[in-house]
Amino acid sequence: MNMKLVWGVLVATAITWTLGFSPVGHSQPVLADIEKDDAALEEWAYSLGLQAYAFGLPLTVYKREYVIRTDREKVDALRDTCCYAMINEVGHKFTLSSANDGTQYSPNFDTVYSAALVDSTDEPIILSVPDIPGRYWGVEVANPYTENLFYLGSRATDGKGGHHAFIAPGWEGTLPDGVVPHRLEYSSAMFILRIGVAPGDDDDIVAVNALQRQVKLTSLSNFRAGKLGEASMPASAREMGRASGAFAVFYAVADLMGRYPPDASHQSLVSQFAVIGLVPGQPFDPAALKPPIRRGLLRALETGPGVMSWKYQNRGRVYQGVWDHLPEGRWGYDYLGRAAGATAGLFLNDREEALYISTFKSSDGEYFDGSKSYQLHFAADELPPMLEHGFWSFTMYGPDFRMVKNSINRFAISDRDEGVEYNEDGSLDIYIQHTPPEGHESNWLPAPAEGLFRIIYRIYLPEEAVHNPETLGNYIPYIGVSD
Repeated sequence: MNMKLVWGVLVATAITWTLGFSPVGHSQPVLADIEKDDAALEEWAYSLGLQAYAFGLPLTVYKREYVIRTDREKVDALRDTCCYAMINEVGHKFTLSSANDGTQYSPNFDTVYSAALVDSTDEPIILSVPDIPGRYWGVEVANPYTENLFYLGSRATDGKGGHHAFIAPGWEGTLPDGVVPHRLEYSSAMFILRIGVAPGDDDDIVAVNALQRQVKLTSLSNFRAGKLGEASMPASAREMGRASGAFAVFYAVADLMGRYPPDASHQSLVSQFAVIGLVPGQPFDPAALKPPIRRGLLRALETGPGVMSWKYQNRGRVYQGVWDHLPEGRWGYDYLGRAAGATAGLFLNDREEALYISTFKSSDGEYFDGSKSYQLHFAADELPPMLEHGFWSFTMYGPDFRMVKNSINRFAISDRDEGVEYNEDGSLDIYIQHTPPEGHESNWLPAPAEGLFRIIYRIYLPEEAVHNPETLGNYIPYIGVSD
């Protein structure tokens, strides 16, 4: 007797009874389904492949950023437009972002950036930050999966900076007095520093640049020797291999899960990846997989970018049917959201630090079109309350995640902008269109001449009523098509 057929009949019978259908009269379809095992296996591999693609995508983005920072030539080419620097060095962007920048991570027009990728494989690396009173600032630290770890800044440390050590697993030793330890789950992490700048104030930019230059990364040995700002890149930093071929993504994910083993909390998903040859700590070998599994994985790689494009537009809780509140950077089990966040923004703030709310559509549900004019309206009681040094802004982006070029180089509009005019009842209107709105130029957010665009509404240091998802909707504006 063919035991495979018997087993198939038993399983199919159990399934049909579970679903409430009698198996009587269905023996032939069951037998026919057995002959489709390869197709079933391909579909299962396709499903797991998509999930592995999403789970591992943040790691591949991290690897890309890491590898760039091991290449002096690439770093020098990018240094002026993005805050790139070598591993264990701090890169700075000394100007506000604009439509001319090379970054594709939807940068804000509210703060300057400093950033670094830290590797403490050889010894702890110490981040030194000055105290920064009287303005918004924040250091956001994340791991290779883009999960936020901790903050420094106006909110998190009451404006105090200090010396903070990034410590890799397994290091045993003592730190100098006054150095705050941060034990990491991996040897590597990344951070971004945002410092608020007064809009249109060149003198303020100069003052902020002076603060940026005081931000240093120092190896523990150099810190003890008084050599602040000196930290070598570990020799192992150049060992990140470059995968190629049709399965390149899965080669990379397997390697990276070996370097950065997934936390045990994700085991229920990660353990299933063994079916498709992805096991943390083991190399990926597609030749060892059955043909249906290989076919399923190749389909997943074809479909994955489209899934991410969809998810990018539908990442969080939706308000008024069109405003998408982006999830915070503590993802938990939202692997698809985490992947979309890593692709489009890299860093996403905790909701207590800042909210990012985006839309591709007006409130009637239609996609924005640059050939049309729109009016954004806040009732007086819809303007968001914020903590000290908090503020809000609206920034214009094209479909490529970059700001939109315009005749007055205005890429955002904010409550800090001088000249923004409120209505007599305290309400506010912002005019979103390509040409200047007659009589309302101070409240104009320029749009492209045609085609799709996107708006991100940022609220820095929101009060609890604003960052609470249940009441955030009270502070979301309406955007209508103008006559």
